Amino acid sequence: MKKLFLTGLLVFLGITFGHAQKSELPEMVSAYVSQLFPNEKIKTVEIDKGDNWKKFEIKMSEGTELSFDQNNQPTEIKCKSGIPAPALPLNIAGYITKNHPNIKIIEYEMDKEGHEVKLENGDELEFDSKGNFVEMD
Repeated sequence: MKKLFLTGLLVFLGITFGHAQKSELPEMVSAYVSQLFPNEKIKTVEIDKGDNWKKFEIKMSEGTELSFDQNNQPTEIKCKSGIPAPALPLNIAGYITKNHPNIKIIEYEMDKEGHEVKLENGDELEFDSKGNFVEMD
């Protein structure tokens, strides 16, 4: 009985803590996640705070991981079942759709130098900061 009570309490606290963090997500981030990953639920949210900024790291129920910068823009996405093309900048999504049709996008990363995309077949595509294709590894 004691174990059952403790398990129930831990589950309740875990759910409560997760909901409290989800409520801190900006509406833009929350909408992005729910529109592009409608079959997954947010499991955890980690917030990295600075003086004038917040960064968010989100883990989803099916294993998808997303990171957002202080401008609420996605900087990293990992999804083994495939990242939907609309989750990426338009010209990058267009390039991949045209040149690598029917190959899932499993990782996306953006930083100041540019964008990197990893495909299910192991190819890694690099794009400059404007989203123009640079090279394939």
